[in-house]
Amino acid sequence: GDRADGDGAAAAARAELVRAIDASGAFDTDPVWREVFAAVPRHLFVPYYYIGVVGGHERRWEGSPDPRDRAQWLRGAYEDMPLATRLRDGELLSSSSQPSLMAVMLAELGVRDGDRVLEIGTGSGYNAALLAHRLGDHGLVTTIDLDPEITESARRHLEAAGYRPAVVTGDGARGVPARGPFDRIIATCALPGVPPAWLGQCRPGARILAPFATGLIVLTVRDAGHAEGRFLPTPA
Repeated sequence: GDRADGDGAAAAARAELVRAIDASGAFDTDPVWREVFAAVPRHLFVPYYYIGVVGGHERRWEGSPDPRDRAQWLRGAYEDMPLATRLRDGELLSSSSQPSLMAVMLAELGVRDGDRVLEIGTGSGYNAALLAHRLGDHGLVTTIDLDPEITESARRHLEAAGYRPAVVTGDGARGVPARGPFDRIIATCALPGVPPAWLGQCRPGARILAPFATGLIVLTVRDAGHAEGRFLPTPA
């Protein structure tokens, strides 16, 4: 039926996305992510998104009555580009990041089996799903976002895709002490600095990866007061 056709089309589109990310070299550092991106259904995290058109934005969504529109929505969900997911009065409020950039960040994070990971900035929930898939034990992943609308829809997306990480509504700068200590912290939103609370919630040797105005920074935490870092040679 229709659903099975959709699943086949999604798998084909996903394989195409994995090839595009592979061509960018993003999987070279940690090839395990190739299988993760091939498995996690991004389309379940972007049931609708907006495409910039002349004079504004056009919505693409899975519920369109026209099968051609639905096919276009599905293809677009697997293109290697950021997708605008929320608009208010024509202003872009949030988006799902470009998958190849996510792959670069996840590979640089250096996740190991059994690592406890905190994600700052839940967005659509797709990145948390990638982490949960990679770790196998979904309880190792915690994701936090300030906006309850975002966490609510991310939780729905994650459940629909079969992932159950902890989704927390709150201020990411404070971390989530109840779920720590963490081995890895990844922020998906640009920051003015690294909040001290994060260092305090990290195990010694933990790694923090975050985008700054100047680029991506990777920090290795020695203890609650000390971390040393380097900028990555990638466009943020």
